[in-house]
Amino acid sequence: MLFDPSSVDRSFDAGAGEAWQPAGVAAPRHRAAASVLTLPDFADAVPREATIRWRPDTQLDALVLEQFRHAPLRAADVETPCSPVDAFQQAFFAWVRRQMSQPLSFISMGLQLCDTNAVLDAIDHQHEAKEFKPGSGLHLGIRLTDEWMHEVGALAESLRQAHPLLLHTLFAIVDRVSGKTVLIRTPAWYLSETAARYWDYNESATDEQAGEWLAEWYENDQEAIANHLPSVIRPQVYPDEVRCPAKLPGRRVRSSELSDRELATLLASSTGLIANVCRELLALRSLLKKAGDRLLLGGGHDANALYSGCSFVLERTEWVVDVIDTHLNDGYQTGENSEFATFLTFSNTKQGIRAQYAQWGLAFQMLRRVDRLMALVVSP
Repeated sequence: MLFDPSSVDRSFDAGAGEAWQPAGVAAPRHRAAASVLTLPDFADAVPREATIRWRPDTQLDALVLEQFRHAPLRAADVETPCSPVDAFQQAFFAWVRRQMSQPLSFISMGLQLCDTNAVLDAIDHQHEAKEFKPGSGLHLGIRLTDEWMHEVGALAESLRQAHPLLLHTLFAIVDRVSGKTVLIRTPAWYLSETAARYWDYNESATDEQAGEWLAEWYENDQEAIANHLPSVIRPQVYPDEVRCPAKLPGRRVRSSELSDRELATLLASSTGLIANVCRELLALRSLLKKAGDRLLLGGGHDANALYSGCSFVLERTEWVVDVIDTHLNDGYQTGENSEFATFLTFSNTKQGIRAQYAQWGLAFQMLRRVDRLMALVVSP
């Protein structure tokens, strides 16, 4: 039977309107076999078909209207919508495509529009689910469904020859984009993960300092201790040329990163790969300056994603693979992770809406630029 969920609690008046039930109880008697499956006749006033409609969500419709009023959405992007939310979905993803003109190839990130019930379903198994306090009924889910690993590998030598600080600059800029958008596991992440597990969170630990912690962890197993010392692991996950390159003689710039002027000079004197890399790094620097201190995809509910946008490392060493495998296996065991990094609640105020779209637009442009950068420097 079909039930209208909006009326299950209503009282039922048996005498109201037409009914298909017979007026009285059929008397038991012998009938012809052919009449056993005979269906009762329906009165002409009884509808032959039924359509069930949900009540419109007036609050959600009002939120969608505010989005069209104040966000950079275009009515021209909407074709034959079946509801206000459908119209918004068409317009919103058309706007996203204008920020990222091509799909991401190296970053595994997707976007999903969710109502509050969908968010609650996605995080229902998590202990932190009770902390989700929606400010409106519409949310943008940042979805991470894979863990891709990319390495610079053999192409690193061309970057070294172009400039000793180019590799360091490249990873430093990707690190900052990661902090403002979605997680990209760079060598810095791999060192942090290793230090948290083996060196009491001290990334700069000496072998002597780490040895005390490892002796307790491995119960004085000398071979295991020797294999997990900083001098053994750190060069595999975060080499000094990327982490803390030596200062170049005669260079007056304090930062280890190449400045905009140095990148522009290198661009002007280079062709091919190096010129394209410098061009993308300068574009990313410009976007980072526009972002300032803002977390572009921040301020939402952390959904504890198992995966990241991708892993981007100098070299895919045995230890790098071991670190990510251990991290993912731990996530599988706890069962607290989801396939979403965060859920961002859509604002319902003029200022909030404009701020959100400005931040999200910068984030999507950054991710597109990083994707283009990886297309240049990731070894095939």
